[in-house]
Amino acid sequence: GPDDSYFVWKKNGQKIKACITEQSHMLFDGRVHVLSWLKDSVSENTEYKCSLISKVGNVTSEVLITVEDKDSAGQDGWTKEFNTWRSVINEHDKMMQNWKKTW
Repeated sequence: GPDDSYFVWKKNGQKIKACITEQSHMLFDGRVHVLSWLKDSVSENTEYKCSLISKVGNVTSEVLITVEDKDSAGQDGWTKEFNTWRSVINEHDKMMQNWKKTW
């Protein structure tokens, strides 16, 4: 995105600032590679929205997290999926750190 890009996170319609991680890296053509994620825990159904805003425009992603009973089936599947996403984020963080060293 453009170099003036920034994120706005909302949880159930309310802006949040805590537990947000952002990374950015300037590309040769003036664009910026940006990534943001949120670490949070929920005990009830929760809607998250992440907007990337710049002078060129904006785009919003949203997701509804549905909380199931602790005893319901599928918890093992969710744990595996969560661990996969955690691994992807960790790999991306390592890649960004290597890029910073290279540049």
